[in-house]
Amino acid sequence: MLRRTSVTSRLRNSVLALTILAFLALVAACTSSGSSALDGSQGNVASDCSRSPSGRADPQTEGNSGPWGDDGVPQSRDFPDEQTTGVPPGIALEQSGSVEVKQDGGVVEGLHITGVITVAADDVVIRNTKITHRGLITIRNYGENLLVEDVEIDGQGKANPVIAFNNYTLRRVNIYNVAEGPRIAGGSVTIEDSYIHHLAPDGETHTDVIQVMAGDDIVVRGNNLQSYNPDSDYLGNAAFMFGETDGPVRSCLVEGNLMNGGNYTVNGASDEDDPDGSTCTFRDNAFQRDSRYGPAANLGPNVDWHRPSNVWLGTREPVL
Repeated sequence: MLRRTSVTSRLRNSVLALTILAFLALVAACTSSGSSALDGSQGNVASDCSRSPSGRADPQTEGNSGPWGDDGVPQSRDFPDEQTTGVPPGIALEQSGSVEVKQDGGVVEGLHITGVITVAADDVVIRNTKITHRGLITIRNYGENLLVEDVEIDGQGKANPVIAFNNYTLRRVNIYNVAEGPRIAGGSVTIEDSYIHHLAPDGETHTDVIQVMAGDDIVVRGNNLQSYNPDSDYLGNAAFMFGETDGPVRSCLVEGNLMNGGNYTVNGASDEDDPDGSTCTFRDNAFQRDSRYGPAANLGPNVDWHRPSNVWLGTREPVL
């Protein structure tokens, strides 16, 4: 009897030890997904945890089973806002003028920059930083694999565009008071979990939240893209403007975003030398109704518009 009890106890202890090891492995996986990666690899690492590397809740995952929660109906709370983007609370920022990064793997962190950031190196990281700038191209990228995360950009009504033109990732970025948001020409761009809002007309641009002019390997995912400015009642031109102004657009994915405003909220165009137009997929997006003419227009034959999953906010009703 003592021997059987001893064996049972050892088995229970073994099970408990395995359970603890599994838990520690899970914690390690979550921690490693948010660790620093100066080679830029963090932009390509997906986490199975429901918290973002900044420690804030991910509005796309926490409490949801699927794109829009248990009932499949998108709500405003499912998308990024000021609370889930920008510099996390409690981080002190040091004042700085314009910054130029020339060293591969360089990190810009913990600054309040009044001016521009010029990136002339590869695998650069800009994080936990606020940028205040009212001129042309706030972040000027000439390198490969730039990662911008947990950053706030105040365009003071003039910034145009916020970042250009290719080979960058924006993650949990809060962009506002700008004449033009991110510009894409050349591809290899990911914009995710970010909030771009309160656009301001400067009299010189047609004011797009995101504009694609050329490129491939483009992903726009899980963002809150507001062309409509409720403070000024300004509609802007588009939340997502895409066309082949500078070259073909291929391998473009727009999914899981909230979009609002514009003449048309999504507006496509084709170059006269390529009448078929851009190749882009739209799925699992929610739309609000503050546009002048409608949710989408000028979608060429190469556009894959997943009708059942592009719906009005608060409903399952397709917008087209």
